[in-house]
Amino acid sequence: MTAELDRRKADVPEELVPVVEQLAATLRAVQDPRNTPQQRNGTISSARQVDAALGVIDAPETPQAVREQLTGAVREVTSLLDAANRPGSPPEEQRTKSRLAYRASPALRTIADTGTPPEVREAVTRIVRKVRERADAGDARSMDAAKTMTASLLIISDPNTPDQERKHLARTTDEEGSSGDEQDDWTERMKKEQEEAASAQGLPDESLTKAAEVCTNAVFDSVPDGTLSRHLKSVIPDKWETEGVNDFWKSDEAANDSLDVLVQLRSRQLSGANLEIEQLVPRFADAVPAGDLFMTLGPQGLHCLRAALQLDQDKGVASGSWVRMAEEKD
Repeated sequence: MTAELDRRKADVPEELVPVVEQLAATLRAVQDPRNTPQQRNGTISSARQVDAALGVIDAPETPQAVREQLTGAVREVTSLLDAANRPGSPPEEQRTKSRLAYRASPALRTIADTGTPPEVREAVTRIVRKVRERADAGDARSMDAAKTMTASLLIISDPNTPDQERKHLARTTDEEGSSGDEQDDWTERMKKEQEEAASAQGLPDESLTKAAEVCTNAVFDSVPDGTLSRHLKSVIPDKWETEGVNDFWKSDEAANDSLDVLVQLRSRQLSGANLEIEQLVPRFADAVPAGDLFMTLGPQGLHCLRAALQLDQDKGVASGSWVRMAEEKD
């Protein structure tokens, strides 16, 4: 990836050369073994989105308005990535900012797409800037607002979200309350708007194991590891409980309605285990109530609802408020 960026420097406008250099420096910094596998993978994924956007900026057929908006958004995402990997920052702050960059970077595709309505592109460009500004502020309320906005960006950037819902969600997210009760009211409104926009595409038609895999990886991406450790305490291997999990990393489909789950322990050792879906999903539902599902996971929450519905119908295993919401949307 750094080699690709070195080649990209020769192509991008001169004013973007420092951005490319900053991104390459971030990729080198994230290889620090103190960073989690998820941070490394998330940073690389975000960097690839930035690299693709740089290619669009450089393309002669790109309209000038799109080029200018995309250039601004590239700077914001790169700044987020730099902040997430800045030496000396507290580890939890680094993880949070890394997640924000990862969740904001798909918006670059939306801005780059000439088929995106101008009002959506303009709103998304402003939202990306606001995410970076809130992340820079660093206080709890600002970080919560940034997380909420990145959930909207995930839904807006999902190609399966209908156009009307994308427009409405982009406008509503861009109207963030400035402070106090205004922001609280906006946050509550956003929960409903995000649910409606994501749900407009319907529950995915997929197997239990595929739905659970997508859901699990979204949960690992978005829910703090300490929270997951508490809720999964009764189902994870004794070794994980004894040594402590530093990073719930990823999962893959396995046979017999189970998932192969990979984590990094606090010793920095990687460890894998086969875990049953009927044990995992109900505990995820406890960790992320249905009312917070789309604000926490974005459109991937639909896969969680599909998994919960299938567990309930096929195995009689309930997953809290997820089942009730899934029945409403099925």
